Amino acid sequence: MKNQQFSSTTFCSQEQYKSVQRRLLATIAALVLLFTLAALPRTARAQVVTTLAGSGAAAFLDGTGTAAALNRPVSMWLDGAGNLFVADRNNHRIRQIVIATGVVTTLAGSGAAGFMDATGTAAQFSQPYGICGDGAGNLFVADLNNHRIRRIVIATGVVTTVAGSGAAGFMDATGAAAQFNRPAMICTDGSGNLYVADNFNDRVRRIVIATGVVTTLAGSGVQGFVNATGIAAQFDRPVGICSDGAGNLFVTEENNHCVRRIVIATGVVTTLAGSGAPGFVNATGTAAQFNVPVGICSDGAGNLFLADRSNHRIRRIVIATGVVTTVAGSGVLGFLDALAAAAQFNNPAG
Repeated sequence: MKNQQFSSTTFCSQEQYKSVQRRLLATIAALVLLFTLAALPRTARAQVVTTLAGSGAAAFLDGTGTAAALNRPVSMWLDGAGNLFVADRNNHRIRQIVIATGVVTTLAGSGAAGFMDATGTAAQFSQPYGICGDGAGNLFVADLNNHRIRRIVIATGVVTTVAGSGAAGFMDATGAAAQFNRPAMICTDGSGNLYVADNFNDRVRRIVIATGVVTTLAGSGVQGFVNATGIAAQFDRPVGICSDGAGNLFVTEENNHCVRRIVIATGVVTTLAGSGAPGFVNATGTAAQFNVPVGICSDGAGNLFLADRSNHRIRRIVIATGVVTTVAGSGVLGFLDALAAAAQFNNPAG
């Protein structure tokens, strides 16, 4: 009887055994990864790609981490206080992610494509694209299909229009009298100005935040590639834009496949990196190649990082030298959280 009791309570079924085995193997794998990462240099550990939020399905759901859902998130801005703000393009919303927890909420936007200045989810956007903050409690959004630049007060969710008539066109003017044509990404210089990659106008525009006055910093409005000063320069679908805080703007171009530099004080436009032909090459300056570079940002320490969309990679440019390297991404379209070069992206944007 004792032997029978021992047998029935100690030995498990085959399925239970397999379950224990799977858990054991998973634990071992996790420990191996942990010790592997711990053994890596700090710089290598920093290049591990993980998922902060999003289920991978194109949908809308406020939730935590991979339980949340987004639909073509295209650009983001970090507020320095532990929050990311995301332009959730096809959901027509601005989302907020608490980095420490992965909690995703909606700051503004009803989810219906439209135009409405209002508060929180009563407001309407139509494919919001670029997003940035001024560090003083405001977000600015390039509202792509509304051809407007909008402002959101983070504390209240109140949405107003800074500039743009709503009609696709080109006009340097003040506030609602100005016109844009599918404004893409946007940045601030920290001195009261916004800069807009005015995609279909092939220009880079400046907005004085306090007054809403819109002017053209660079670009003739003719599609092309010319390094020159101000409106003598030519772009072909400028899309990403950022400031280095030292008087320079950096602009990515979808059709020229390069990164241009604009000296804000003079409007002088030069090429920092990219041959102008689509491809993938890590090299220096115009010997390097990109394939539809989109979002770009500066780390404030002499480096630019950009989303090289059709190469499915994240690239780095050293501003002083123009040296281009790959930070993460295998180049294969897909989804994989892994160490830098093994990770996979699917058309990274912002």
